[in-house]
Formats: sequence, structure tokens, C-alpha cells
Amino acid sequence: MLEGTASAKLVAMAEGPLVSTQWLAEHLNDPGVRVLDCRWYLRPFDMRNGDDEYARAHIPGAVHARWDTDLADPDRPDLWMLAGPDRFAAAMAERGIGDDAFVVAYDDQHVTVAARVWWALRVYGHTAAAVLDGGITKWQAEGRPTDDSVPRHPRAKFTPRYNPSLYATHSDVLDAVGAATRLVDGRMAGARAADGGAIPGSIAAPGIEFTGADGTWASPQEARRRLAAAGANPPEPTIAYCRGGVGACGTALAYAVAGCDDVAVYDGSWTEWITDPEAPRAMDA
Repeated sequence: MLEGTASAKLVAMAEGPLVSTQWLAEHLNDPGVRVLDCRWYLRPFDMRNGDDEYARAHIPGAVHARWDTDLADPDRPDLWMLAGPDRFAAAMAERGIGDDAFVVAYDDQHVTVAARVWWALRVYGHTAAAVLDGGITKWQAEGRPTDDSVPRHPRAKFTPRYNPSLYATHSDVLDAVGAATRLVDGRMAGARAADGGAIPGSIAAPGIEFTGADGTWASPQEARRRLAAAGANPPEPTIAYCRGGVGACGTALAYAVAGCDDVAVYDGSWTEWITDPEAPRAMDA
């Protein structure tokens, strides 16, 4: 789809699943680039509102989208599942994100919501996507410009092309327990302890732990080292999960940084898993 287009050239120039603040600064006015502000906060741990933060200051030209409403299935509000193809495509089109756009998603490292949007785009076949390394936090720390105006990009055409290999269902995970597929728990240690259980056979590799104090992601070599230390052995079939499908996307991004970009995410994650009384649990998380 992108072969020979301006977006294809941008993909070739980008730094894997990440782009640096310098890269974005150099390409910010490129008509083929769309910047997507994904900021969102998990209450009661952080009482800020992503909509308000966007309105206050964002990277120039960036549009805003919330993973839990704009890009979520309204029929599954209990789980914040990924929106269906028509709803997702409409949300992208309304924001001027079309088939030929190179999308740079960013957050501020509170939780890995930019990774969630990066994963969602790829689920729907839009591989011309990256996460801003260090997010808006690094952007502002470097004194780069921000804006408070809402851009009005022309409506675009976004064609969803579902890639089932990146999306794991409850049934997929049931089949993976005890099989050759690697299950990876993306919850932080405190969340795992509070939840009191895990999916049997899973290893722990929270994606956000692959970021440093400045919010930038580990190098490919370091990401590979940390995954190996956690018990991963890529390439191998892998499904990541967490509590609600966001942290697991951070884990998938960490794998992609390490060179393995085919990790599936269990969208329902632990929140859905525990609603099934027949789903096995390991109680020593």
C-alpha cells in the first residue's frame, strides 16, 4: 500500500517503532506526517485529564484521541476493548489520518497509551506508525515549541485491514496456556500482587520498565537483554497481557524495539480473564 509513497520514505527513515524528538522536529511540517496526542491518566493515581492537558499545550499540529472512548468499543465499556474497524477508521479519518499518513503517537509516560495507539493502528493494518521516544515530556524539556490551538486537518480516508496475528482473544489465550506460545505479563509488580494471580506459565515484562528516567526507551540491545533476563526467547509466538490492555501494548512495543514486532496483545487481559470461572490461574504471581 505504501510502496513508492511519501509515507514509505518516512517509514524507511524512521528509527524502527520509535522516532526521536529531533526526527519529529525535522519532519513536523511534512504533509505526510500526522502527530497524535494520546495522553490519558489512570485515576486515582493521577487526577489530570488528558483532554485538558492537550488543550493546555501540545506539539504543534497534533490531534488528540483517547484510547478509552474515541478508539474503544462502546458496547464493551467494562473492558475498554478496541473499537471495531468502522469506528476506528472513522476516528482516524476525522482527525486527518489517512492510508498514506505516517503517524507519530505520543504520551507523557504516565502509562503506555501511545504504545496502545501504535498497536491499534497496526492491528488495522496501518504499519506506518511510530511512538515518540520520550514523549512530550522530552519534547518540552528540550525547549521545543508547543501550541494550544486545535488543528483542522481535512478529513482523510482510512482503510482498516484487520491483522488477527496482533490481536489475541480470550479463546486464543486459553489455547496458549500450556502450549508453545509465550505468555508475557505486562502488569507492574504492585498490580500483579494486588490482583493476586496470573495466567499460568506467564513471565513478567512490564513495558513501562523498558523506559528510563527521561522517558526514553531502552536501546535494542538493552531491550533484548531485559527480555532474555525475564525468560523470553524471541522469536517465538508471544501474547502479552496486563490488567486492561494498555501495559501489554507497552510490552509489545518493547519487543518491537528489540526487533520482534509480531507480539499479539490480549485486549481483554486480566480484567476479562477473571470473569471466566473456568480460566486457569496461577495464584503465586
